Amino acid sequence: MWKKNLREGKSRQVTPYESQRDFVVDLYEGILQRTPENHEVDYWVNVAAEKGTRHVLEQFVSSQELVERIKQTRDFAQNWSLSQYGEVELLLKLISNEVFASPTIVDVGAAGVDISNSIDLIATMGWRGLLIEANPHHAKTLATEIAELNADVVCCAVASTEGEATFYLGRNHHLSSLNQEMAESWGDTQGEITVTKRRLHKILDEHSIPQNFAVLSLDIEGVDFEVLNDLINNSAYRPNWIIIEWGHTIFEATMEDARVTPEVRSEYEIVGGTFSNIFLKRKNQSRE
Repeated sequence: MWKKNLREGKSRQVTPYESQRDFVVDLYEGILQRTPENHEVDYWVNVAAEKGTRHVLEQFVSSQELVERIKQTRDFAQNWSLSQYGEVELLLKLISNEVFASPTIVDVGAAGVDISNSIDLIATMGWRGLLIEANPHHAKTLATEIAELNADVVCCAVASTEGEATFYLGRNHHLSSLNQEMAESWGDTQGEITVTKRRLHKILDEHSIPQNFAVLSLDIEGVDFEVLNDLINNSAYRPNWIIIEWGHTIFEATMEDARVTPEVRSEYEIVGGTFSNIFLKRKNQSRE
């Protein structure tokens, strides 16, 4: 098992978990956002010993407690800081506008406003958003929920080729994928649908996204590196920051990973990470 020490941005390294107990505590604090009781930790340590840590992670991701926590945060446009009159939100907005020439986030695999890497930036920070979701039902719901925000929703899958494809519906809407094996790895799928798949740079062209836009978020269950490599290898788009779901090797993440092309490796570096995602920063950024 591997442990991250990147939450506060103090290090770019990852170190092994010293015990399954540490792993379980991190799941509570990272996913459920609370400190567990001792008996809760003891229970999941026993489950991990019997069924493995991946099973424990799956149970946390699909837990009713997580569902309820998400429901409580769906009013995503409300003030979320403890400042007197929203000073923190305004300060962060001013800083981001100063740092980024194009404060835009492209969210591929947007799914919904819950567990979103983009909604806070769009709703609170005033960024522009381009949200891409393959499932027509979720894309329609998402478009309704963010109708008053500065964001567009595109309904299609994203890959390195274009055409029609089978989209496998995972056990919950965040676990669906063009990759059947990946969708099924979380449990029984809920069926499949036919979707249109497109290359990312063509979508960006149609929506006049600046070539040096601020953030690209990729969460498309096993197709992430295919899309990232295609964008960097075959277009002029260079997001300043990339949030990418790294997969089972996340706590050993390195740019020497075979899934990363030399072009991506030469232009980006790992600067942080969470339970699921690695943060890549473009080298030698300039405010173009």
